[in-house]
Order: sequence, then structure tokens, then C-alpha cells
Amino acid sequence: MKIIVMGNNALMGGLIVHYIVLCRYLRRAGHELLLINVNDSGACIFEDNEVPEISVPYITDSLPKKLGKYFKLRKACKRARSFNPDIFIATGYGHGYSMVAASLPASTFKLFEEVHFEAHNIPLKLKMVKLFDAIAPQTEGMIEVFKKNVSSEKPVAWLPCFSKEYKSDYFEAIPPARNTIRLAYFGRLEWNKGIRQFVQAGAELFRDKDLLLDIYGKGSEAEAIKQVIKKEGLEEKVFMKGFYEDEEFADIISASHGVVIPSVDTEGLPLIVIEAMRYGRPILCTTIGAMPEVAEINKNGMIVSEKEPEKLVESLKLFIERIKAESFSAEEIHQVYKNHFSNKAFWEIWKEMLKSPEAYFTARPIRQKEEVLY
Repeated sequence: MKIIVMGNNALMGGLIVHYIVLCRYLRRAGHELLLINVNDSGACIFEDNEVPEISVPYITDSLPKKLGKYFKLRKACKRARSFNPDIFIATGYGHGYSMVAASLPASTFKLFEEVHFEAHNIPLKLKMVKLFDAIAPQTEGMIEVFKKNVSSEKPVAWLPCFSKEYKSDYFEAIPPARNTIRLAYFGRLEWNKGIRQFVQAGAELFRDKDLLLDIYGKGSEAEAIKQVIKKEGLEEKVFMKGFYEDEEFADIISASHGVVIPSVDTEGLPLIVIEAMRYGRPILCTTIGAMPEVAEINKNGMIVSEKEPEKLVESLKLFIERIKAESFSAEEIHQVYKNHFSNKAFWEIWKEMLKSPEAYFTARPIRQKEEVLY
């Protein structure tokens, strides 16, 4: 099958990881690919030049850059049209994705992936709904949200997002909880991620308990989080670790007793949920996005809390108690990952779609909650 995939491959975040891994899986499956990479560096996904890749700019903070992006997109559209693909997969949304979709032949099946649970009627997304043949939310629970908030006319079916590829199924048992409990946060430091609010709400608990929190990531909230740590006197309890290298991640997460994901707004399924399960670590998260869906399967490895500060603190207390009681099993959590959330399991869903995209999106039933794999 001839496939065009378009997405950002040069920033941080789960969607960038998904785009890169998806392209690799499609190539290994023998599909003929054309990639349209959204970045400002010209970085490619494959280094051997056997897969054609086009780069279009991401940042357009001036008129010259906007014009430059427009003309590069026009060239990309011409190349895409001449490629005459069977399917066009957009892993993000924006004017560039719409422009490419509009340039393709009517015979091309066009789908875009929806990764935000809170689907809003923004003009750009409505435009994409008109131009694309189908929409693929990240989880099944997002389907009805999308139909209700954006469109009930176009075919909608879920397609999972891939996580990082690993060479082995390495994981370690959760460290004994004899004295200090070490929790970890991984992700962008932005308001919607809720990490500043989490530190502030749990300050008294951090002071009174043998509890540590390592915060990994970068973002606009970094300075505000530092100020909260200083104000609450948590310099010896909460640590800003900055960014980490991929090769360090296994050791970092394995040294922790659990992972916190205190999001307060705008999430789909954060890939750190999958990463934590892969390494057998229990998760404390909120009801934002698709995380409660995951908890339906990972019942013994997740505690889900309302996002309000007092509720989150109460859930944190329960999380600590369960860690101390050693009631979380790294092996059981990892097995849930292997069966339901691994890239291997996700690829089976993608292969089903690729056999016949039209049939997948128009006839695929929604599985019952207790049977769903995502």
C-alpha cells in the first residue's frame, strides 16, 4: 500500500514519539511511504534515504517564515499528489495537514488522529473534519466525545498511539518501601499537566512523610514550580531534575516506587501511562482524558482521583499506604502492558485498519468496556 504520513518529528511529547514509531512499523510491514515531517531542522526519521521525506517548517513567528512555510507546503502538496497514495495519515492537525489533504486525489483515503479528549469546535478542526474521510481518536472512550462535540457525521474509529520502542521487556520489582518512598513525574511542565498544583496541594504531606518527588521535564511552569517548592520549604523533598536522556529512563523509573500524572486539563492518553506500566510501576492519576479507561483494565495498578486538590491529596495518601503495604505487583502491571498496551498489541489494531480503511471506519463496532483492548 502507498501511504503518506505527516507529523511533527522534532519536538518533545508523546505524539512525536507515536509519529516516529508508526512510520517505522509501516516501513517494516513493507508499505511504500512518503513522509512529510513538520520541523525546523530538516531532521529525517530514516537515515538511509530509502524512504522519501519532506520537511516543512513548524515555527512561523514572522511574515517571511509564514511565506516560506506556505511555499514549502505547496511543493509538498505537489509531491504528495504525484505520489498518488492509497491512504494519508495525519498524526496532528493544522493548516498544513488540511492543505495536503485538499491536494490529494479523491481516491486517497484520508484520516487524522485525534489525541485530545476535550474535543472543541475550533474552526481548524472543523475544517479538517470536512476534508478528511475519517477521524481516529486515541481511545474508544473518545469516540462519543468527538461525535458529540465536533461531528457525528464522519466515520470515527479508534487507533492507539505507539510508545517508544525498546530492545527488551526489561523491568524490575518495585523497591522495598521500608523507609523513604520515591515518586516520579515525567512530562512537560505546563499548566494543564497539574504538577505545580499537585506539589502545592500535597506540601503538608511531603513535609510530614518520608516522601520524595522527582520532577523530570521542561516547560513554562518550571519557574513557578520552583517558587512553590521554595515557599513550602520542600527543597529536601521535591527535586527539579530537568530533562533526561532516553537511555537513562529505565534506571530512573525503576528506582521509583510509583509515577504521578496529576493532569488538570486537555489530555488524551499520556504515553507516560504506558511507559509506567511497561516498567511495572503503579500510577496515581486524575480523571482527565482517557486515564480512567486505562484503569478499567489496569485495576490493580492505578489509583484514579478527581483533579480537585483535596481529592488528589486523599488519593496520594491511599497511594502511599498501598506502596508501603507492597500491594502493587510490578509483574502484574507489566503483564497488563504486554497484553493490552504494548506496541505489538497496538500494531495488531493498525494492521486491521490497513487491510481496508473504509471498512474499519464504517463497520467496526465498539467493544464492550470489559473486552476493550487499547
